[in-house]
Amino acid sequence: MTEERQAIFSKLQKHSWFKATDPKLIDELSNLAEDYNPFLSDLSERPDEIGELDVLKLVKIGHGHYMIMPVFEVRSNITNQIFTYEYCSWKTGRNPGMRVLIFLERDGEITHFVITNSYKFSVAHSAYDSVGGLYLHIFENKIVNLPKKIENEIRFHLGVEKIEFKKVTDLGRCHPDYGMSNNQSDLFAATIDISHLPNLVVKEDFRTTHKPVGVEIKIVPISELRDYILNQIEDNYFLSGISRVLVHPDFSLQI
Repeated sequence: MTEERQAIFSKLQKHSWFKATDPKLIDELSNLAEDYNPFLSDLSERPDEIGELDVLKLVKIGHGHYMIMPVFEVRSNITNQIFTYEYCSWKTGRNPGMRVLIFLERDGEITHFVITNSYKFSVAHSAYDSVGGLYLHIFENKIVNLPKKIENEIRFHLGVEKIEFKKVTDLGRCHPDYGMSNNQSDLFAATIDISHLPNLVVKEDFRTTHKPVGVEIKIVPISELRDYILNQIEDNYFLSGISRVLVHPDFSLQI
């Protein structure tokens, strides 16, 4: 067991629910691949009592390549009923990445917003989505590890060789589903200044020379934002982010 894994298990040993867990299950946890350490670190922070529930022990673990689902036996301290409770986590932990709302700005005024459209395996259909990724992060006002296919799509749309963000604003965090997952993502708004570009922002013929891979980028006039919010976008991250942008003192959107 690595030094990092040993430190995590030292924290786990302090919990009554962990001590009551079957040794075979503890052995299964200890043999998870090293990239599950963020999940195990989150697990080591789980208390023995959550609200009106006493956490008794871990009884099962289900996992795939990216997600893991611990199942606990719990007891209601009101009715004394014993039952199981579970949640789903990324193996990279509760805060696996970030989501970004990208805006285009001309002469200090936001004129367009950027959304993606791609097929989602979980729901088996395409959907509008905010830009995001497991390993996206901000460094010195720059978005690091922006997926290359998304960066290329935006470049082709605008007809520029490089994307430069004028401003990146922290919008806090978002939990997509408290009932199912411990997942929380950082939200940011990023602005690209297009004041130096011709008034025709989007290249209408870019599809004739470029075929997107897996994801389509749409650059939409800000005047259509209200319709997209009400009728087209169901992505929780985008809706949460745009609600914060609309009340943020650094933004003034005319919709």
